Amino acid sequence: MSGLKKARAVFPEEEYVPEDDSDGEDEHDDMIGQNVNVDFEGFQANDGDFHGIKRLLQQNFRGLNVDISGIADTIISQNYVGSVIKQVGGDDDEDDDDEDMPTTSEEDAEQVFGVTTIINLTSRKDEKCIAELRTALVEKCSSHGSDSTSRLLRDILGNESKHVGLLISERLVNLPPQFSLPVFESLRKEVNEAKAKNMPYDFAYLLLICKVFKMEKKKKKKMVETELWSNPEEEVIAEESVANFEYCVKGDTGMSGDWDDDDDQYTPYRRVLLLNASQLAEIIAKVKQAI
Repeated sequence: MSGLKKARAVFPEEEYVPEDDSDGEDEHDDMIGQNVNVDFEGFQANDGDFHGIKRLLQQNFRGLNVDISGIADTIISQNYVGSVIKQVGGDDDEDDDDEDMPTTSEEDAEQVFGVTTIINLTSRKDEKCIAELRTALVEKCSSHGSDSTSRLLRDILGNESKHVGLLISERLVNLPPQFSLPVFESLRKEVNEAKAKNMPYDFAYLLLICKVFKMEKKKKKKMVETELWSNPEEEVIAEESVANFEYCVKGDTGMSGDWDDDDDQYTPYRRVLLLNASQLAEIIAKVKQAI
């Protein structure tokens, strides 16, 4: 593919060694506890990324009755803004003969480790999948948010002179928060370039859906609530939010994949943050400093 979207970021990943393989036992013992470098790069989304993007969106939009396939198509259609993150190097790159071989939907999904983009909820309001998403967010806010937050969300979505963007920043579990920095920086640059071309990416507000898990523990005869953020950088971003609301998604069956969301100790929530788009650069800087 022409043009990698950003500088290569390298993260360690533990080497898997089968426990029941007796052959080469000494060699396997030497590998235990060692790390191998895995390279990731950002690419423009294409049709072959559909299943991988959809799988990531399923965890993000859990609890919302929306057309996830339609939103995945929207992300691919505006691939000049945003990135899909894939692993590069290794055996796949060594065999050039495999590059033109068709892959199954499961293989396509495995190739996408993350997706970051912004969708304009204002200019695209008449598109079916975006209209459903807008309605679902307003309904959740009305049911679970404060009256003031509900009024604010309705007002900003109804004001076509100030556009609202949905910031999507999803990745597979176990990838570190440092993973978010290069894609955030690249996204901000791409949005600025799109704005310079008079494209509809001049946002007044941004919405970000975060995965938060809660657990109550009894301490000194009092119940204390503990929060766990799936993407730790979003806890930093939340400090800069203008308003927020959350809804529980325990027991929701609208998501596929093994994400451990229904752990007995933790209750899964989605927390929606409302951010001032003009502060995006400052927010990214704060995230960079924190992690």
